Amino acid sequence: MRLTDFGRAVRKARLDAHETLSTMAESLEVSPAFLSAMETGRKKIPEEWVKKTTQFFEERGVMVKDLGVYADMANKSVSLEGCDPQQQMLIAGFARSSFDAETLAKLADLLGAKKEED
Repeated sequence: MRLTDFGRAVRKARLDAHETLSTMAESLEVSPAFLSAMETGRKKIPEEWVKKTTQFFEERGVMVKDLGVYADMANKSVSLEGCDPQQQMLIAGFARSSFDAETLAKLADLLGAKKEED
């Protein structure tokens, strides 16, 4: 099965931290199958797991950028919890927009959210 952007980010960070899927799973007290399922999008990625994964890598001196965003993308959802009404309207409106690819690229550049090419 194909890796999600979340899975690619975790795999790269794991390699940078000199960890295997098995050693990471053992450290986090989960099965390698569980980690694999999250990397490939077969399981939803809870917010607490994003925090736990980020902490795991930070403890090993590896910084992972945008892991929460990649988790939202893999989950195909974004939580509006904690957002004020104006933010909620903006998020919902943007999600339902019909912007063309060029406009989306310009907005991504403006927001600093354009995915870096590998």
